[in-house]
Amino acid sequence: MNQLDAEFEKENPGVTIAREAQPIETYEALVRSAFASHEGPDIMQMESGALGVLSFNKGLEPLDEKITPEMSEQLTEWNTASENYEESGTRFGVPIGLIGYVFYYNKQLFKKAGLPTDFQPKTWAEVKQAAEKLKAAGIEPFTGGNEEGYQNLWWYSAGLHSENDPQVLEELQNGTLDWTSPAVAKAFQPQIELEEAGLYPSNRFSTGAFSEGFPSFAEGKGAMTIGFWNTAGCWCEFNPKLGEKNVGMFFTPEVESVETSATLVLTIPTFAKNKEAAWAVIEFDSSKKAIQTLVDVAGFMPNRKDVDVPADAPVQEQELVAASRERENVVAPAYATPSPVVFGPITTGISEVLQGRISLEEAQQGMQEAVEKTAP
Repeated sequence: MNQLDAEFEKENPGVTIAREAQPIETYEALVRSAFASHEGPDIMQMESGALGVLSFNKGLEPLDEKITPEMSEQLTEWNTASENYEESGTRFGVPIGLIGYVFYYNKQLFKKAGLPTDFQPKTWAEVKQAAEKLKAAGIEPFTGGNEEGYQNLWWYSAGLHSENDPQVLEELQNGTLDWTSPAVAKAFQPQIELEEAGLYPSNRFSTGAFSEGFPSFAEGKGAMTIGFWNTAGCWCEFNPKLGEKNVGMFFTPEVESVETSATLVLTIPTFAKNKEAAWAVIEFDSSKKAIQTLVDVAGFMPNRKDVDVPADAPVQEQELVAASRERENVVAPAYATPSPVVFGPITTGISEVLQGRISLEEAQQGMQEAVEKTAP
């Protein structure tokens, strides 16, 4: 983003951008404090959906009158920054970049276990069968740490997507479906079944996802992991160590659509003192030139239809961009789930379930209580 800031300042003499990074662990608390005191930056960079922009939309400027027809047409992921996740809803931010969840597998380890190196499972049963065959060959089927409980969220996102109709997510969002419902329970079943079958490493709950989990996959210590499209826990980390040709991918089984969201959303708080300058920066940062820079320099996935990845980009990057444009896109459930449900009931509660300390019903009750406590 520093390169974009420098280019904007060059084109707009007299305007200076002071970008202040904040730790992710305390970011939400800082944002809440800013809204409570009505003081803070002119632009807030937020997570998409309920994890960010749509949890704070009452304190954000609606941007519909500023968004140009060109922006509206070329940019995607508007639903993750719009009221009720609807393309036609009021837009409270501008989406930048594209992110989603995908499963990675080690082709060499699959070949060693007698499995196809072009593995594209259509069902969770096929995933489990492959994992069992890997284990029988003395290979760790899955890797990836879950000390923080992040994997619970990622698996939930995949499970809710594959095991239910899109209507279920909509009903959870608008409060007409309780978190104690069987539909929610189904979302956790794929991960629970794999855990109960002993297909994850025994140290999973004492291993950090980013500090140890993803690196262990890159080092060839496990055959599969759930990861991201880009930025971290992705091909960009795995290819340098395993080799581009040895890193395979498959999307969530049992559905043809793919789960996506904006990498980040740029917003203007209602208390901003320089709203016109703030919008000028956002318009610049979402332009074709800027998104191309983010793709070429920062490894972003483009959420502009008129921006492509380089012709010599890794095959995984090319396949992901193609999937985002050729398949139906649905909002990744993880980004449409309120943070009080995510941080605690899912991250901690489901780990307790997986370790046999509480029942899934108890964890779901915790999710429902979290929603009720934060209801307006």
